[in-house]
Amino acid sequence: MQSTDSQVIVSTSIRHTLSPERMDALKEVANIGAGHAATALSMMTGARIMIDVPTVNVAPLEELIPGIADANSQIVSVMMDMHGSLRGHTLLALPLITGRRLADLMLRRERRPGGVLDMLEESALKEAGNILGGAYMTALSEFLSMTLLPSPPRLTVGTTSEVMEEHRKQASNAAAACCVETEFSFEEIGERFCGFFLLLPDAESFDAIFRAVNVA
Repeated sequence: MQSTDSQVIVSTSIRHTLSPERMDALKEVANIGAGHAATALSMMTGARIMIDVPTVNVAPLEELIPGIADANSQIVSVMMDMHGSLRGHTLLALPLITGRRLADLMLRRERRPGGVLDMLEESALKEAGNILGGAYMTALSEFLSMTLLPSPPRLTVGTTSEVMEEHRKQASNAAAACCVETEFSFEEIGERFCGFFLLLPDAESFDAIFRAVNVA
């Protein structure tokens, strides 16, 4: 993974809950998770992939939605439930055109014309969500010495407003969303994509993350 100094941006509505030490802990988890994800995706696609994490935003999910894409833009998302020592959800959100291109690369085939995702593309994108979600859960597990287990991935395609409103309802117990802006660089083909990975712990788990690393 390319080394970057991630910036942590915290919503004013929850800033009082996050000390500088807590923000540093979230940034470390984001970068460790990105390293795991880069390795796993590189193995799956057979291409060297660099993943940068320029920004980590922490805010209620509804405040983050406008920054993911325009309300009427088509996106694809993959959500997984998180079980074990912490509870909540993980979510990968990509512009549909980016998701389709990522699927082509994972399937190791030529660029496919636009249109409805086929079954192979859906399967590939579920696996991408599974890889990224698993990478960040592994990072949390190692960082916090906890056991975390993912559910099978669930894929959704639609407009940003439709998809994210559905996820907001599914993650109604989330204390806040930790949104990792993620840049994927495929070096051999000179392509670069952007997407968003969100960690949505419930209130108890959000506090447990910081207790586990003795961060006030």
